[in-house]
Amino acid sequence: MTARFLNWLRTSFTLLQAVALVLFCLLIAAAFALGALLGRGHPAPPPPPIFGVTDLDASPRGTFGAIEAIRGDVIQVRDPRSGRTWSVRAGRNTVIEGAPRARIPFKNLRVGQRVFVVGVANTDKAANEFDAQFIGVVMGQQQRFVRPAIPPVMCWDCVD
Repeated sequence: MTARFLNWLRTSFTLLQAVALVLFCLLIAAAFALGALLGRGHPAPPPPPIFGVTDLDASPRGTFGAIEAIRGDVIQVRDPRSGRTWSVRAGRNTVIEGAPRARIPFKNLRVGQRVFVVGVANTDKAANEFDAQFIGVVMGQQQRFVRPAIPPVMCWDCVD
């Protein structure tokens, strides 16, 4: 068995090919070591500010949580991570979606639904208020919201 392996090795690879393979591996290892050595001494510069915002402790741009109460055009959302309650004001331009590109009216929101809100927070850090630009209903388990049935299409050529 050993003789057969050595015979195969002798006929498959020449000594020159073996030396070239070892030198190629050493060259790749040396290039990696040189890159690691040069990159270790110089930390990466900080990223440039995004849209001119340099304050890392800026006001939040959104929140996630369950709806606790609905009063008029304002919903109370409790953030499960912090326990903080946010007052989210929905306006005429607020987009409310239950699925991608499936808008739902504000009146279909129910207490207990999980939503995420994107908007502009109140400038006062003590106030827990958002002017919502987008409200997304999170579909999944423990959801009380049932989307209304889609009306049947009468004319397939007329659908956008």
